[in-house]
Amino acid sequence: MKQLLNCHNNLHLGDCIETLHYLINVVENNEISFNFACVPDYHSQLSEMIRDYSDKIKLVSNTQLAQDSIETWVAGYGDYYGEIITKSVELNGYLDQATCFLLHWIRISQLIGVKCPFITKTDLIYNQKVLSEDCSHKENYDYLFINSVPRSGQCNSFSDFESISFIKRLISKNRTVITTKKIGDIPCTLDYGLSIVEIGKLAKNVKNIVAVNTGPLHLCMNKWSLSNINKFIIWSSAESFGYGTNFKTVKTLGEIDESDI
Repeated sequence: MKQLLNCHNNLHLGDCIETLHYLINVVENNEISFNFACVPDYHSQLSEMIRDYSDKIKLVSNTQLAQDSIETWVAGYGDYYGEIITKSVELNGYLDQATCFLLHWIRISQLIGVKCPFITKTDLIYNQKVLSEDCSHKENYDYLFINSVPRSGQCNSFSDFESISFIKRLISKNRTVITTKKIGDIPCTLDYGLSIVEIGKLAKNVKNIVAVNTGPLHLCMNKWSLSNINKFIIWSSAESFGYGTNFKTVKTLGEIDESDI
């Protein structure tokens, strides 16, 4: 008989995407299904991500959590999250998001009694089949610039001024760019009504990704986009992204050398 578990993540869209990535990989290898509770406003976009798993993962409202619901937010366990951060710094010499999530999902797997689907940090790269499909917007670009406002303080240096300055540098090099937050007459994913899953598909059509540490970047870290892009630069003041050799983390966009543009 298939086991049904309740779990939740009350935080932002990116946090819920991270949880669903884990749940999808769990249900692929176990006779188990989940009710996942999160902010109802996120359901429409998250439904696209779990399209092929709707019989095993059900989205429910987080307004009334089941008594046995399991917290899946990486920072939801107080002192344990501090231990994860300490371990990440010990292993890498700095705070690395990939290490933190690998340790977190190993612990959650132990909690629910399944084998963790992730063994190494590169296993955390997104692998949902829906992301392999063509984006509804067919244009190719030199750069996808994910400049949506970060919601959890991941980038203290974030500002529209710095974003605009970076776009001017790209244009001066005759680079084509599409953003996720509208700036002037630059093409934007909002112009084409692209959902967060569609942005993940669009990532296959670009040569480089520069992304503030925020929700839309996660699905862009998929195995199909990473096989195509030259660089994946993360704009983050809080942590590095050690998911593979494509990744580089900067605290400000000014750290990106002209020779890298």
